[in-house]
Amino acid sequence: MGLFAYVEKMRRHSTLMERMMDTLNVKEKLAELPHRGEVLRRASTRCMGCGESTSCSMWLEGHDEADEAPSYCRNHDLFARLTRQIEAETA
Repeated sequence: MGLFAYVEKMRRHSTLMERMMDTLNVKEKLAELPHRGEVLRRASTRCMGCGESTSCSMWLEGHDEADEAPSYCRNHDLFARLTRQIEAETA
């Protein structure tokens, strides 16, 4: 993969991940984490390694809001933990 293709892949996955966090309403919670930079780096790496970007994009097109990421999402567990933290704080 050439440099420009890699940069385009980074841009695409970054956009998908941000849209997923917005759809799940977990972006602010992630930003509050003490080690958010490392958490975000690992999440970005998982997303970049995912081969489901087309499925992800289609899923996001069909969901303005959601309680859970699709099962194939490599950040599903991270997003689920953030959702549980939000729910615990508002209970």
